[in-house]
Amino acid sequence: MESLVRRTCPRVEISKSISYNGLDTHRNVIERYQGVALNVSQSGIQLETDRMINTRHILLMFYDFNGNYAAARGEVVYSNRDETGQFRTGICLHGTRDENLQFIKILIKSYHYQKKVPIFIS
Repeated sequence: MESLVRRTCPRVEISKSISYNGLDTHRNVIERYQGVALNVSQSGIQLETDRMINTRHILLMFYDFNGNYAAARGEVVYSNRDETGQFRTGICLHGTRDENLQFIKILIKSYHYQKKVPIFIS
């Protein structure tokens, strides 16, 4: 069976906690949850969550390593359960090219920063 890959941009593997809001057609928040960004590209992101994302529109949010808020709007392309019971959700970013690149750059930098900084649990 031939695999159809429609990606136009290369993916960067990460593992970064991220919050998201599911939005209705009027952009009102109807669900709020957390997931893990598994990979990103210039035009999209894949999230792993413990629940299916049932909204079409989504707002992705996180705080970077300096405590600055970063957000991007997108559209859910798919949300499927994997063999572990988690859901993998593909999201197409809907900002301008520059807005999407800025969001992705900050997300990748934050991921690399969190790998370098030890977390102390008391």
